[in-house]
Parts: sequence; structure tokens; C-alpha cells
Amino acid sequence: MKNYPQVALEFMNQDHAEFVALVYTILELLEAPSSEPAVDLKLSWLLAHTRHHFAEEERKMQETHFPPYLMHKMEHDRVLADMESHIEDWLAKRDAVALQNWMQKDVASWFLTHVATMDFVTAGFIAAQQHAK
Repeated sequence: MKNYPQVALEFMNQDHAEFVALVYTILELLEAPSSEPAVDLKLSWLLAHTRHHFAEEERKMQETHFPPYLMHKMEHDRVLADMESHIEDWLAKRDAVALQNWMQKDVASWFLTHVATMDFVTAGFIAAQQHAK
């Protein structure tokens, strides 16, 4: 997950770096015994960070009239619902292996694909619109 493409907007690159750092911190905490309170806190930070990042992206897409805005927004909504569901499962079951598997497989795969496709195109469009002004 550490090798992902940079996009044309610095705020997105910074947010992506913070997202990756949080994911790796959570994975490290899951290896330590008695780390549940710290995992809970970092998961809440990950969810808040992701919500904020998506909202900022969506605002920029709307400002620049990004044509596939709705498709990108729907993907954000799907990812947030999935993240909320997995966090709720963690809080209810405390299944570290399930949380690790989700983060290492599903989250990592989604993130790499999303940045390389949707975010790459979106950032390029927004940057071009801002440059044209």
C-alpha cells in the first residue's frame, strides 16, 4: 500500500499519506496485546479522516463541475459504509484477525485502485480547471 501514485493535487497526496500512515499504525497496534483502546481511537481517527478527505474531494469536484462526480461520490459512500460496518464489527467482536485481513486485503486493494484510477483522473481534471482560471 505504500507504493501508490501521486496525483495532481497536493491536498489529496497529503491526505493519502495520512490515510496510509493510520492504516499501518492500526495494523501495528493489532499485533500488540492489550492495544484495543488504542485501536479504537485510531479507527475513529481513520473514519473521521476519510470522511473529511472525501468531503473535500467532493466539494472540489462540485466546484469544478467534474462530469463523473456522482460515480466518484457513490464510491465514497460505499467505502464509508463498509468502513463503518467493519469498525462496528471490531467494537462488538474484538476480532483482530478479521480486522487485519480487511485492512491488509480489502482496504489496501481498494486504496491502490481508487488512487490510481478515480483520484488520479479527478485530481487531473480539478488541477486543469484551477489552472485555466
